Amino acid sequence: MSDATRGAQDADALERIGAEAVERALRAGAAQAEAGLGSVRSLSVRVNGGAVESVKQSATRGLGLRVLVGGAQGFVTSTDLSPASLDDLAGHAVALARFSTPDEANAFPTPEEADDGPPPDLGLVDPAVLELPAERCIAMALELERVALACDPRIRRTDGAGVSRRDARSVLVNSHGLVRREADASVSAGVAPLAEDGPAKQQSGWYGMVKCWLDQLESPEAIAREAARRALARVGARPVPTARVPVVLSPDIAAAWLGDLFDAFSGESQLRRTTWLTATPGETIASPLVTLVDDGRMHRGVGSSAYDGEGIPTRRNVLIERGRFATILYDHYHARRAGTRSTGSAVRGYASTPTIGSTNLFLEAGRERPEAILARVERGLYVDDQGSYGFNPTTGDYSYQAQGFWVEKGVKVFPVEGVTVAASALDMLRGVAAVGSDLRFLGSTASPTLLIAEMTVSGE
Repeated sequence: MSDATRGAQDADALERIGAEAVERALRAGAAQAEAGLGSVRSLSVRVNGGAVESVKQSATRGLGLRVLVGGAQGFVTSTDLSPASLDDLAGHAVALARFSTPDEANAFPTPEEADDGPPPDLGLVDPAVLELPAERCIAMALELERVALACDPRIRRTDGAGVSRRDARSVLVNSHGLVRREADASVSAGVAPLAEDGPAKQQSGWYGMVKCWLDQLESPEAIAREAARRALARVGARPVPTARVPVVLSPDIAAAWLGDLFDAFSGESQLRRTTWLTATPGETIASPLVTLVDDGRMHRGVGSSAYDGEGIPTRRNVLIERGRFATILYDHYHARRAGTRSTGSAVRGYASTPTIGSTNLFLEAGRERPEAILARVERGLYVDDQGSYGFNPTTGDYSYQAQGFWVEKGVKVFPVEGVTVAASALDMLRGVAAVGSDLRFLGSTASPTLLIAEMTVSGE
């Protein structure tokens, strides 16, 4: 039996179980019911010191049942999908709802609310990923470490190398007759070489990626060489004096910053007024170079899906358009509270209730090469790694321990560590002075190189 056939049969079984769970919940007294089911297979390999450290393989199936009774919600979850368990789950969910507080915004989407025509083919399942054997994953992980160690005598060991694959099926059934089925798969690889930097110090240079299709993944040799380059480039790093200077954010660090910013565009944060983003849609909040997008329907995107966690079609949402605050993101519940429609932004697993989340979040590429952006900097910092968490989602204060390179007259002159880079989110957005052409996805969040006109670098 092929993996595709096995997957389709698994989805059929999950749909039948979901329909039974919903029916039992209605019989137990629910006014509305929704069953979210998931089936996940995964394989992960980790090596260290030329030996296999672990090989983990798992297969899980589970169900989450949400019910509404008098406008109050109850939620239960289980990995036991037997008929007797479904009866118990239904009864417990209804009992929990009767202890909960009613909320008129609680409701599950109807097929009419969630209708957007036939779902697109987003290319989320690669047969090569489904068939990737453990032996190949082990060989890839060993090659990652071997190549990294061979790059330079200063790299004598690694903090490990890993390869993993995952494939999943999800099914959603609700009492309005809405049924959704989806499948996706992914593969990832990465290695963390350690470069000697004196008698008792090492510099790490992790590099890796996650992709939907095996042929999108860089070769183990390319990944290992980039990781080694990163580790070696940090040898000799030192702090710099405190200053306010231009800061160049590498794509990795800029992408992490976008992840920090995302919550401000959530309808939940906006309704609660717990966000630094107090502007209203239509107002200018950033440089005209900034266009921020969350695209749930990107072809072969790691974060893509045809439908969100409540069965509503996903879409391309532009959050900032040429500097202008453009969109607030909603799931079904918060959209009802705000008197608007969902933006298809609900995310969930079977063991959780929906929340507002990102899909493929990115800042649109500009036209400048990264080298040209660096050449603009007379004196400043290029940041390519960060340490302790330092973003406050309520105030928008950004403050991270940072590593990178000191820049003089457009040239990286020495590696830097032991500094903190700080500014406010709005000042950073408004201070974007250049956007690179080097947008590339290593996961579900991505950014090109960014130049921020001025930030505080706190060092010696």
